[in-house]
Amino acid sequence: MRANWREGLRRDGTPFAFTCPSPRRYQHQWSWDSCFHAVAWSHLEPERARAELRTLVRAGRADGFVPHTAFWQASPRWRRAPFYATAGYRGDTATESIQTPLLPVAWEYAGGATAADLAALEAHARWLIRERDPDGDGMLTILLPDESGLDDSPKYDAVYGRMAHWKPGYARLVQRCRRARWSAATLTRTTDEHVEDVLVNTAHALSLRALARLTGDASWDAEAARTEAALVDRCWDARRGLFFDLAGRDEQRVEVSTWSALAPLALTHLPVEIRTRLAEEHLLHPRRYRARFGVPSVSMEEPSFRPGFNAYRTWRGSAWMNTAWLLVGGLRALGAHDEADALAQGALDAVQRSGFREYYHPRTGAGHGEQRFGFATLALDLPAGFCPSGPRVARTA
Repeated sequence: MRANWREGLRRDGTPFAFTCPSPRRYQHQWSWDSCFHAVAWSHLEPERARAELRTLVRAGRADGFVPHTAFWQASPRWRRAPFYATAGYRGDTATESIQTPLLPVAWEYAGGATAADLAALEAHARWLIRERDPDGDGMLTILLPDESGLDDSPKYDAVYGRMAHWKPGYARLVQRCRRARWSAATLTRTTDEHVEDVLVNTAHALSLRALARLTGDASWDAEAARTEAALVDRCWDARRGLFFDLAGRDEQRVEVSTWSALAPLALTHLPVEIRTRLAEEHLLHPRRYRARFGVPSVSMEEPSFRPGFNAYRTWRGSAWMNTAWLLVGGLRALGAHDEADALAQGALDAVQRSGFREYYHPRTGAGHGEQRFGFATLALDLPAGFCPSGPRVARTA
């Protein structure tokens, strides 16, 4: 974590302090990575956790927008620039896209939030609701597949087609968003390549609950309840016992079983029978998600399950530390402590075998992708797992 730490001044004099995900390949600041880094730093040096989260907010705007990626030390090189979701092709300091919103969750772990920090969190929540819920149904919309963090998940293949994240047409998708000035209202009205994503909205609800605890404002609980109700009413498939994304203007369900279909297990305000089905019928099912080393990102029964290394498609079966962290906490909230212990130990065994890697083979524990990968350090918090009602140990400045 200390080796990946970057601190200094941007060319315009703006200070920054953050953990790059990986020194070789991922040198910028990514939104959900920084939130996961803050959870890890809360066990080591909480002041770095707070500095990282403040840097992420500083990369955004006064209206509450927080970017997917911030370029503190250098803009993307010209070969990569067309693929970054920026306003233009050069000179941008951050993307115009978002990522799975987890800032209030991370601040609960970091502790010591000031009045200015809380005001920024509330502005960010209002921005998301205003700009990314154009139909007012309580659910956020993503415009690009990587806005969920699950860039090349097979659940997006049919939605984005030739503009999928791992295909050359992705540059056309980014350019379309530029022409629309990144307006979700415009793009959801005129195109079909957009998604009300289960993982993104699970994180949104968790963040709103955390924001209510941090600020003492119960209106954020009411917003969270709207999102949770929408997930159950519109995304829950009672026949299969899974939550599915809604895609396009017709909001068609995308019936591919990926780990995000299980993510609402972490929402403790959902009916216990729904969360129990997610756990018993899927997460703990030996032919679906109960692997030896963590949680596969795609059900082992899906034809798209490909857990080995692929330079361009990494969410097609590989196991990631953030997945295990979120779902271990969901199991503990159900009282399934033995099962949670086993899941956590499997993910920790992968780290012991292969080090802090970007992702792991769920059946062998082999490490793939980048080494010294930042948010694999969520292993520090994994024995307990994410706590939906807030961190178990209060952390203060």
